[in-house]
Amino acid sequence: MATTPSAQTVPPPAPIQAKPAVSSSGTLGIHGSNTIGQLLMLSLVEAYGASIGAKVVRLAGEDPEQTEFRLTSRAGTTIALVDIRAHGSGTAVPALIAGKATIGMMSRPVNADEVEVLAKAGWPDLRTSGHEHVLALDGVLVLVAPDNPLKSLSLEQVAGMFAGTIRDWSAVGRRPGPVDVYARDNKSGTYDTFNALVLEPRKLVLRPDAKRYESSEDLSDDVSRDPNGIGFVGFAYRRSAKALDISSDCGITSTPNTFNVKSEEYPLSRRLFLRTKELPKGSFADGLLQYVLSIAARDSILEAGYIDQELEFLDPKEQMVRLADSLVLNDAHVDPVVLKDLAIDIKSSMRMSTTFRFARGSSLLDNKSILDIGKLAHFVEFLVESRQSHALVLAGFTDAVGDFRRNAALSLARAQQVKEAILRAAKVAVPANMILTRGYGPLLPTSCNDTQDGRYKNRRVESWLR
Repeated sequence: MATTPSAQTVPPPAPIQAKPAVSSSGTLGIHGSNTIGQLLMLSLVEAYGASIGAKVVRLAGEDPEQTEFRLTSRAGTTIALVDIRAHGSGTAVPALIAGKATIGMMSRPVNADEVEVLAKAGWPDLRTSGHEHVLALDGVLVLVAPDNPLKSLSLEQVAGMFAGTIRDWSAVGRRPGPVDVYARDNKSGTYDTFNALVLEPRKLVLRPDAKRYESSEDLSDDVSRDPNGIGFVGFAYRRSAKALDISSDCGITSTPNTFNVKSEEYPLSRRLFLRTKELPKGSFADGLLQYVLSIAARDSILEAGYIDQELEFLDPKEQMVRLADSLVLNDAHVDPVVLKDLAIDIKSSMRMSTTFRFARGSSLLDNKSILDIGKLAHFVEFLVESRQSHALVLAGFTDAVGDFRRNAALSLARAQQVKEAILRAAKVAVPANMILTRGYGPLLPTSCNDTQDGRYKNRRVESWLR
């Protein structure tokens, strides 16, 4: 096998050139998610200011969830005033509609009620391309104290503990002791995500006596000091607490690491969104948005403890472990020829973190996957121009519902759809044998097939380097 492109040999995607800021006497409101706004957005505003040669002054206030910046030119002229209010994802849409915010921060998808309110106010659908921008990735961590001996819990167990149907640690194999529950407040997108992925599917609600927090940092610190505590926060706020693996009834266990979050296979993975109307070209808001979505923002994202969207590789040995673990999940209807082909491909390939998914109930790629097409096209351009002998394998998969052969054909069609999109985006002629497509149907599941969300996660196209 040829030498694997390293971080030093693979060039980063071409950065988006940030637009020059223009003078403005108005205030740019950026309101919403505490997960984004409490730390990450502050760093991004400062980094963008530095990139355009502005002097950035942070104006301290009494509210720890509210920060203001003044950006001035070298001549002392005010370029912009930026008002960041991080009071939860639920505050983003009201602030946008009221004109108090130009950019809304959300750590969860827009819900049905918000879609209705936006439509009545004459706003565009903020779930569509051009209005929904994926800033970074995150995983909701289930935290316990560092000396808690548990390594993992199932989502059923986590749900029971937060709902109060499990009130003693002895029920999950630990020494007896009352379960103390720590949770984010109702305005938090982190809470909305946890509720949607853990509690609501099981028709449960949070214990009324749970300790509630606006600050993720305070919650994490309090859990780390409580031997009987359990809580949840975003990836960047683990601090000194211990994050548990998430196991499933069907035998799949997922560790909250960067690869599993990037591939969105960690069950509590999520996307961090910025939502906007179309912004005036050349405006300060447009320049800031272009900057934070570019490779130039990567250092700020990583330093703040979040997960970027750049390529990460999985070792071939770990690929083989994936295959071995998945064999016990397959039924007798598996085509042995297809299974053999999968084993051969896995043995000779490294998986990349870029995983393509489709809009729910649709054959169309979702917004993040559309952006990922460009990144993978850039990677293919590098392989062509550097005359490397690698091939890109696009491996399609489905859920386990339906006939195996039909699912294998469907997964191959999805892989070919991704290939065609990459070829359209690539700016060089790509040799015919450089991008290969495979269709493996329901093999190699990354999630259980007994829930709608699990089936959705299994319907995907993975990218492998061979």
